Amino acid sequence: MNFLIVTGLSGAGKSMAVNALEDIGFFCIDNIPAGLLPRILDFAQQGENQLSRVAVVMDVRGLRSVEETRKALDALDEKKMPYDILFLDANDNTIRRRYKETRRVHPMTITEGISITEAIAKEREILQPLRERAKYVIDTSMLSAAQNRERVCGLFLNKGECSMSLSVVSFGFKYG
Repeated sequence: MNFLIVTGLSGAGKSMAVNALEDIGFFCIDNIPAGLLPRILDFAQQGENQLSRVAVVMDVRGLRSVEETRKALDALDEKKMPYDILFLDANDNTIRRRYKETRRVHPMTITEGISITEAIAKEREILQPLRERAKYVIDTSMLSAAQNRERVCGLFLNKGECSMSLSVVSFGFKYG
C-alpha cells in the first residue's frame, strides 16, 4: 500500500494537492486528528477495504502541539508500515496574501484568538516534526494552482500513467 501524509501550512495549497491526488487514484481523507491516524491505516489494510493508495491530510486542525505530532508519527512507526510525507510550504508573506485575497481566516486565529503572524509562527512550530521527516517538500510561494497540481501529479503519478484523459468529438454542419 502507498500511504501518504499530506501536510503543511494552512494556505500553502494542501486542498489543491489533495484534489490532484484524488484525480490520479488516491483515496483521500482530509482533517485527520492525530489519534485517528493508526486506525485509518488499519482500516485501509482490512480485507475487503484494502486500498492501494491512501492520502491523509494532517494539519493544525487535528494537531495541537509538537508532542501530539510526534506521538502520531511514533504510532505509525510502531506499525512498521512504510509511509511518505508531502509537506507544502510557502513564505509568510505569501500565506498572509492568500488569506487576504480569499477573505478566509487562518484556523488558529479563530481557535486561539491570535494574529495571523503569530498563527503562522505557531503552526510552523507544531508542524516541524512532520517537515523534518518529509520525503517531499514543495514551496508553493511562487507556484500557481495549476503548477502546484502539476508538481504533485509529477511526484505521485506512476510511470506510464496519464493524469488526464482526452476525448475528441468531431462534428460538422452541412451548410456552415
